[in-house]
Amino acid sequence: MAKKLVVLGLKNDVFSFLLEGDEVVKIRLDSKDRKRVVGSVFLGKVKRLAKGMGGVFVDIGLDKEAYLPLKGEMLKVGDWILVQGVRDELGEKGIKLTNRIKIPGKYIVYMPETQEIKCSSKLSTEDKCRLLDLIKEDLQNEGVILRTASARASKEDILRELQQLRGLYQSLKAKLRSNKKPQLLLEELPQHLGLIRFHWSDLEGIFCNDVSLWHQISNFLEGFEPSLLNKLYYVKDASTLAVSFGLRDALKRALQKRLWLKGGGYIVIEETEAMTVIDVNSGDACGDTQEENALRTNLEAVKEIAKQIILRDLGGIIMIDFIDMKEQGNKDRVINALKEALGEDLCNVQIYGFTKLGVLEMARRRSGKSLTQMLTEDCPHCNGSGRVKGDNLYVLELDLDIENHGAGFVEVYVPKGRKEAVESYIKAKKMDHVVVIEDENLDYNKYEIRHVR
Repeated sequence: MAKKLVVLGLKNDVFSFLLEGDEVVKIRLDSKDRKRVVGSVFLGKVKRLAKGMGGVFVDIGLDKEAYLPLKGEMLKVGDWILVQGVRDELGEKGIKLTNRIKIPGKYIVYMPETQEIKCSSKLSTEDKCRLLDLIKEDLQNEGVILRTASARASKEDILRELQQLRGLYQSLKAKLRSNKKPQLLLEELPQHLGLIRFHWSDLEGIFCNDVSLWHQISNFLEGFEPSLLNKLYYVKDASTLAVSFGLRDALKRALQKRLWLKGGGYIVIEETEAMTVIDVNSGDACGDTQEENALRTNLEAVKEIAKQIILRDLGGIIMIDFIDMKEQGNKDRVINALKEALGEDLCNVQIYGFTKLGVLEMARRRSGKSLTQMLTEDCPHCNGSGRVKGDNLYVLELDLDIENHGAGFVEVYVPKGRKEAVESYIKAKKMDHVVVIEDENLDYNKYEIRHVR
């Protein structure tokens, strides 16, 4: 399906919205000034053994050591290794690494440390066979993942990219031999460029409100896929983009705990530190039996659950409490429907099946905080028992509403505790027509904008 990407730049943050048709299917948030860990390749030095954990702690040139689990490999303190980040810091958990490097390209993902050959789930059986035959003879004890876009590429394009990625990896290995200082060697792309790299063949438009980000995207496209340059648009007014593409509604829906289904049922999504729990509740009965009603609602819920998992970037353990079904065949139908609804994201998911209590166990690869964790924070007034909008989401919504107020001087009333963040943002955006006033009576999630007469 044709896709669009909307990139909104704030003072320090970048919001990326990926749309399929008219629906926002992914929302990602990135920091402009923070080093990216997940996907980045580092030169690391083994500092400590963690025998009880089955791994080692590695110095990668950052403030904290990172953890590398080992699978049969033997490493000792002082060894130098190439590693790649697979999970950022999360709560008390530190950075997690792998020594099985993956380097993504337009048509393939290059895996020099394995001999696996995999294919995108979206490729037809015919394309899989053709592409596997095409690339097998050119691999040199290395592996690849053939991406969906490879089906439309020529043999020359695919093999050229294979050679380029192979050369890039060899240059990284050369630094392993010559450089003896833990450091970042190859930084992963920011989220908005990563989305372009992954979905480039389906993109029909890229819209951006930030000049510097527009130039960054333009420079990236010149080397990656020049044909997309005529689909890149600069739109200064972020509120126009927000209205045109329904971004405010998408953000609101992505943070809702309760989501209604068309058939009258609903799901409840609850994120905890240990896992995400999703509860499915029934709607109006329309089948002949309780089993039919349960199956109908569960199959409808599966589609929304898959959307929300991808939209919110939920990771780790996910437990889904479906409406109870007795027949194993119906449980299998729900699992198969979930796999289909997850689409290409299924490669990030492991589904373990139903427990004796009828709860579906699954896990999705976690690379960092979920969208909810990034856009909200502990409530300062209830000692963390509730969540409120984070400053990044608060100033984004405020900025959009200020633009909607049109020309002229305005006063912005904000609650206690928000003034510093808002003033810093207003100053960075050079909004000289805006005055920020603190109002202790305002709800922490609210603000008021008034024209100065």
